[in-house]
Amino acid sequence: MPLLMKDQAEHLPSETTLEIPGGKACAFHVYQGQLLSIVDPIGQQPATLFAFVEGNLKEFLSPHHTRVFSNSFVLNLGMRLVTNHRRPIMVLGKDTVGTHDLLWPALDARYLSSQGLPDTNGCVENAQNALGKLDVSPPRLPDPVNLFLNVELGNNGTLTPKPLKSRAGDHVLFRVLIDCVCVVSSAHKDPSGWLKSPPTAIQVSTSNLVPN
Repeated sequence: MPLLMKDQAEHLPSETTLEIPGGKACAFHVYQGQLLSIVDPIGQQPATLFAFVEGNLKEFLSPHHTRVFSNSFVLNLGMRLVTNHRRPIMVLGKDTVGTHDLLWPALDARYLSSQGLPDTNGCVENAQNALGKLDVSPPRLPDPVNLFLNVELGNNGTLTPKPLKSRAGDHVLFRVLIDCVCVVSSAHKDPSGWLKSPPTAIQVSTSNLVPN
C-alpha cells in the first residue's frame, strides 16, 4: 500500500509528538500513510501498543491474528500487523532492537498488587484512562503488542522473561495503513520476571511523508 501521497498544497493530517512519563499512557490519532515512531530514550523500557480502527472500535490491532497471519510468534522487520478482521493496520519498517513480544498480556492493577506493587495502575487501566480523555470507549481492551519486551518461547511452550535489550535511543518505526486511535503505554516491568525498577519515559511521534 502506498505511503501518504499528497500534493504539498493539500491538507495533511496533523502530526503528533509526545513524551509519555514512566508508568503512564497516551492516546492519539494516527492516519493512513503516516509514520509512527516509538522510542525508548533511556533504555530497557518496554512499551505497550494498542490500536483501534477509526469509526469502528470493534476492530483493533490483534497480536493473535498477527501471529497466524504471519505464521510467526516473533515481530520481524517488514511484518504486517493485522486487526481481528485480518486487515493489515501497520507495517514494521524499522527496528533497532529486534526483541519484541506478541504473547504477553498487558499487566493490570490487580496483578501488580499481587506482585508487591499496591495502588499501582497497570497498562490496562492506563490505556483505558488515556482513551477516555479522547472520549473513546472501545467495547473491550485487547492484548497489546509489547515493544522492546524480551520473552523467550521454549520448545516445550514455556514463556521465559529474558533481560531487556533496548538501549538509549532504540526505536521502531511503523507505516500506518488504516486511520486509527493508538494508545502507547510506558509499561511496568513484571516483578515476577524482570527487575523491579521504576518505568521510564517513552517518546512517540507521527509524521507525514510527502514526496519531493
